[in-house]
Amino acid sequence: MGYTISWEPLRFTDFTYATVLSVVSRVISCRMRVEHCGFLIGEDDDSCVAFARDGIQTPWEKTNRMPYTKEAMKALIVMVEYGVTENLDHDDSNMAWYLEALDAVHAKHPLVSYEQQRQYFVNLETSKRAMS
Repeated sequence: MGYTISWEPLRFTDFTYATVLSVVSRVISCRMRVEHCGFLIGEDDDSCVAFARDGIQTPWEKTNRMPYTKEAMKALIVMVEYGVTENLDHDDSNMAWYLEALDAVHAKHPLVSYEQQRQYFVNLETSKRAMS
């Protein structure tokens, strides 16, 4: 079963990107590979989730629900924390996966934006349910 996650990339510095890579590598529980064009999360090329460094790549990823969607969400939450991306979303009205990922990241790396991100996901879920 496919699952589409999406985000809106922002401009950022090399220093910020290096910080994001460092934090993401500590909060995810799978392999992370850094390349010149961005980073990938997953054990192999067929099932990985890619994040482009330059933001030119389409800012969405079709994934399988398991095993890497939640790990990708953790990376995106860190990217929001450091101003690398915003407007996280996915194609389900239930934001439980993002909220679980947010709590998991916050437990390993306390987030300044924790309450704002939590409220964002709660509001997004409410608005999606109202529209359906």
